[in-house]
Amino acid sequence: MGRYLGLIVKATRLCNLRCTYCHDWRSGPNQTMSFPVLANMTARALSDPTHDTVEFMWHGGEPTVLPSSFYERAVYLQARMRRPGQTIYNTLQSNGTRIDGAWARFFREFQFRVSVSLDGPPAVHDRYRRYVSGRPSFDDVRRGLAALRENDVPISVLMVIDRGALELGPDAIFDFFVEEGITHYGLLAAKPTNQPDAPAGTPAPHYVTPAEMNRFLQAYFDRWLAHGDPSIWVREFDGLLKRLSGRDSSVCTLAGDCFGRYYLVEPDGPVAHCDLFDGDPAYTVGNILTDSFASFRNGPALVPLRTSNKQALSAMRACPEFDVCSGWCPHERYTASRHDPAYTGDCCGLQDLIGHMRSRLGLAAATAP
Repeated sequence: MGRYLGLIVKATRLCNLRCTYCHDWRSGPNQTMSFPVLANMTARALSDPTHDTVEFMWHGGEPTVLPSSFYERAVYLQARMRRPGQTIYNTLQSNGTRIDGAWARFFREFQFRVSVSLDGPPAVHDRYRRYVSGRPSFDDVRRGLAALRENDVPISVLMVIDRGALELGPDAIFDFFVEEGITHYGLLAAKPTNQPDAPAGTPAPHYVTPAEMNRFLQAYFDRWLAHGDPSIWVREFDGLLKRLSGRDSSVCTLAGDCFGRYYLVEPDGPVAHCDLFDGDPAYTVGNILTDSFASFRNGPALVPLRTSNKQALSAMRACPEFDVCSGWCPHERYTASRHDPAYTGDCCGLQDLIGHMRSRLGLAAATAP
């Protein structure tokens, strides 16, 4: 049976910003993907007979610190190695500061889907997202977004919700996006650096708990609903609305079992499950230079992770909203079990938000299975 493969590719760990909540950047040598790693990754991903659709998600660091020729080479490899009938997507997550007309034309020509990190109005964005020198980055991000618009590249934005955004509040952030003409975006709660051995309830900086985030999203949903513009697409709401109407969600956090479908590929070849578990060796599944995706799927690292995930999902099945959330993202549980004093294993943390959306939409309340 064919399936989807999502590769979160760290084309480089180098970055020109030093965002206060970010732990993805590195400095020093060997932080840019070599051609052997790029070629092996592409060949192994596309030759696997179970991979009908492969999405290369180019991340950093900041992926645009590399020249566009790096990605042109990647697309060439994909074209050479693609199997008949296989679908390939390229998406790129950028801080937007280096995007100019040339980059925008490249993205349009090679049909890259681009998401830009923008943390709301300057007062919030520049509080967290600054250059190595300390200079604020908002104005440069806005120029990058303008370059994408001018070259007809669809714009998607990702906003991290940290303390500054919570303090500013949902209404001001919603108004900001409307004023900027940004209609396609996701709202992502800030997460701390992974601490695999942290005891339950360990305090952590840059951590917005599920309860805090869901209160924010409930108010944001009310404002979005009252505004009444169907062209405004908010990732978190779209995913849950699809599930509430009995459809599949394209949001990976509502997939239930994402193990074996998403992988992180480092510049020098190590492969892990997803990029959210960065820094925890238990989630490293092999190396793209020496191992196949079949060995990743069936190997000694991923099998116990999948088993553990199934056990966690079983403990939540009595929640009346389980059919909607599918247990939410495994990393949400990973973080909450270590840092959220209110964490319990019988609820993923989305129940209040889903219930609020049901209420506002006039949908029947969920009943326990």
